[in-house]
Amino acid sequence: MSLPFFSGSPGALLTPRRKRWLRRACLLLLALIALLLIFLELLSRGAAMIFNHAMEDQDMLRGTITVDRMISDITGHVYFDNLAWYDPDGNPILTIPSGDFRVNLWDVLTKNFKSTTIEELNVNNAAISIHLNDKMQMDFVRPSPDLDRVRDADDDDWRNKVSLDSLDEEQRRAVGDWRRQKRQQKLQKNWRNFNRAGRRIRIKLNAHDCRMEVFYRDRHYLMNHVQIAVNGDTDKEMELALSIGGFGGTMIGDAIALNGKVDFTSQPEPTCDTALVLYQIDPSSLGFGMNIHDKMTLSTYFTGPVSHPIGTGTVHMDQLHIPALYFTNVDGSVYYENSLLSFRDVTANVYDGDLAAYGDYDLDTRVYHLYGHGTNLDTGIALPKSRLHCRVEMDLAIESKGSARQTVSSGSFTSGPGQYRRIPFESISGRFTDEYRDLHFYDVAIAFSGFRVTTDALRIKDNKLILNPIRLTDLTGHTIYTYDPEKGL
Repeated sequence: MSLPFFSGSPGALLTPRRKRWLRRACLLLLALIALLLIFLELLSRGAAMIFNHAMEDQDMLRGTITVDRMISDITGHVYFDNLAWYDPDGNPILTIPSGDFRVNLWDVLTKNFKSTTIEELNVNNAAISIHLNDKMQMDFVRPSPDLDRVRDADDDDWRNKVSLDSLDEEQRRAVGDWRRQKRQQKLQKNWRNFNRAGRRIRIKLNAHDCRMEVFYRDRHYLMNHVQIAVNGDTDKEMELALSIGGFGGTMIGDAIALNGKVDFTSQPEPTCDTALVLYQIDPSSLGFGMNIHDKMTLSTYFTGPVSHPIGTGTVHMDQLHIPALYFTNVDGSVYYENSLLSFRDVTANVYDGDLAAYGDYDLDTRVYHLYGHGTNLDTGIALPKSRLHCRVEMDLAIESKGSARQTVSSGSFTSGPGQYRRIPFESISGRFTDEYRDLHFYDVAIAFSGFRVTTDALRIKDNKLILNPIRLTDLTGHTIYTYDPEKGL
């Protein structure tokens, strides 16, 4: 049994009038699509005109932006060559040999260009210079600006002329803070090239094989082979992945990896949640006061406000050479706050013995303190040509104001039984200081069976040995014989 309602073909339901209306609607839709495609094609051909119009209307970037070649497709994807950004005086701020960006088509069609019109930006081989103030707010600056030559009323102030090496630690910090404030004021006065003014930015940014330099306080970092991937919304959060193959300036090393996010909804300022690894840093570039080039790797996790985050992590060195000591497998924990790196629970192997150490390093003043205790050190390994064989315990302290001339190593040592050139002894003890090619040993005592040999001081200055009188005493402390190097007796 069939139902009459469903009998016949579907076309039988359409009346001639409805067919004409449907045909006209389809033709109208096709015409609208064709017009839209033609309009988008015209827009793509006029990419440079659109770009120039947008640059004239925008007020976030100070100066002028030029581009040699620009084409786009109907999807809103724009490709360009040789984009350059100049400040009002004609000095280059940013150069990008090639790249592309994707725009919001509705903003383009309505000519309503906003801070969110560009939705994705890809750049290749760019040269980028940025400045970060104490609140981690960013501005683009000229590559390697010589800011110290911009004169103002403070240039003749004694704090601009004094050498930090001549000051104590408290004075260095006070002068360093003053210089940073003045430098910040100078930057704010002369380098306001980027002004977001609280406007929203929502963009995906990818930078490939770029060169970057960063100015932060009195630090200047140069970075090569930079890869950056950013997915950010200044009303919400930003995700960041950065890798750098080689960096120099204030700090020299092999590579950097930075991954994490910034939460812009936090109050009163954005907060960060990032992991930073600095690979193979050259300690001498940090101003440790000694010619140390053994590479160091720092792995740190940062949390808190972006202007003053707190970092915790680890430090590792395969080996470390300092005067008279050779360490291997150096490992420890790191704590960072307010430009101060604190090293804790540091352990290392040294001359078949062990070292436990701690210390701190100020990134601004380059003042540092290191303290350690070594146990079971083998003198046969430490001094292979001395024919001295014993195990030693040692306390070590290194304090520096940031230069080799102002670095002082000091400590004390005590040994167990051993022998020197087949002569047995019970112990060796003493204290020492080492200050710029001037090594002093104090209260040196060698205990033999039945007597002791002591001297107040033994000094090695500029590779010349200087001896104070050497005394031979019995076990009660009475002098048996005294040798005076100056008299030869």
